[in-house]
Amino acid sequence: MRRQVLAFALNIFLKGLLEYWLKLDNIKNMKTGKPEPRYSTKAAIDSLINKFGWTCKDWMQDWPLEISNEIDINICLKEYGQITDEDEKFVLMEAILYALDEFENKKNFENIADQVRDLLNQDFEIHKYTIYKWTLYESEIEEFRITPLLRRIWDEK
Repeated sequence: MRRQVLAFALNIFLKGLLEYWLKLDNIKNMKTGKPEPRYSTKAAIDSLINKFGWTCKDWMQDWPLEISNEIDINICLKEYGQITDEDEKFVLMEAILYALDEFENKKNFENIADQVRDLLNQDFEIHKYTIYKWTLYESEIEEFRITPLLRRIWDEK
């Protein structure tokens, strides 16, 4: 009996270890590797707050998430094409992604997701850290609504 219990426990342990190694191998074998982190700048945030009239308080830890209900994605997508500053594009895209993840209109979701995908592919170098972050390849979190979209973009590069 003791031998069967030990064999069962060893089997479970080895399966878990194999799954862990396979996950690590997937991460290591991604074509572009893990990108260097990129962060929002205060100047870019302030500029977008002035352009869009968004709320920003000192206590807002995840600012784009906190204001996602204020974001009009269609207006942001139009404005994105007019912006030349890479820091502003980075911050604006983060806001767009949070808003898209919270987007409730299922009918228009795919259309907007296609537009976002095109912009992310166009400016991949600016947004590669954000894309990678949303893929959740190194996270225990299951998945956000937009994770499959970002994984497709990442995996194609």
